[in-house]
Formats: sequence, structure tokens, C-alpha cells
Amino acid sequence: MSETTRPAGVTAVAILMVVTAVLTMAFWVVFFADYEGQSRSFLARECEGWFLWERSFPAADAWMAVVCLAGAMGLWKMRPWGLLFSLVAGGALIFLGLMDALFFFQNGLYWPVNFDVATEMVIHVWVLAFGSFVIVYVWGKRGLLL
Repeated sequence: MSETTRPAGVTAVAILMVVTAVLTMAFWVVFFADYEGQSRSFLARECEGWFLWERSFPAADAWMAVVCLAGAMGLWKMRPWGLLFSLVAGGALIFLGLMDALFFFQNGLYWPVNFDVATEMVIHVWVLAFGSFVIVYVWGKRGLLL
């Protein structure tokens, strides 16, 4: 299959994977730009370990962003490695989402809902839902990619 006959859904998934990677990188730029201010955040006040927990994620998030970008490029070019990296990216997204959600549930951080909590909720829902979707979608398109 040539790049010009790429299904519209594959293009949309590739774009969303790039957006996910870029927004993840932007999150860390903002997080570390306000490094001193993090101690004043609602989540840091509610849970003594939140700031330390959050600081443990940059490497894993960087891995997720890299495989999202590789998967997106492979999907865009309709290459077999696009399937591989997209599946890896979906798994990384789900893993990160489950780790974050479990931490929030165990520490009662989903309530009360405010801007900080709502932002984290959106991130958790996105990575769990989009990661699951990517795996199911690209696996269903594997015949076009292999």
C-alpha cells in the first residue's frame, strides 16, 4: 500500500500519537519550569509523596513519547515497524495510566475536584483510553501494515 492510499483513520491515529507525545513533553517543561511552585500545588499539599512520585515519571514518559512518535511515523509511512511501535506505545500509555490512577486512588487524590485534580483526571482517562484504542485499532489494521 502506498502512502497516498493511507486510510483516514490511520492518519488520525498517527496525528493523535504525535499530539500525545508533544503534550507530554509540554507537561514536563511546565512542571520543571515551576519546580519551586510545585510544593504549593494542591496535590503536593494533600499527599506528602505526590511531588516525589511525579518526579519519578520523566524517563518513562520520555520512552512513551519516543515510541508514540516512532509509531506515528511508521503509521504515516505505512511501514511494518509502525505497527510494532504503535503497539509498544499503547502498552506504555496503559501502564503509565494504571500507575498514576492507582496512586491517586490509594491516596484519595481524586477528591475534591479542582483544576489540578481535573487536569490529572483528563490525563489518566486519555492515556488509558487512547492507549487501549491504539492497540485495538492498529492490530486491526495489521494486514495493511505488514
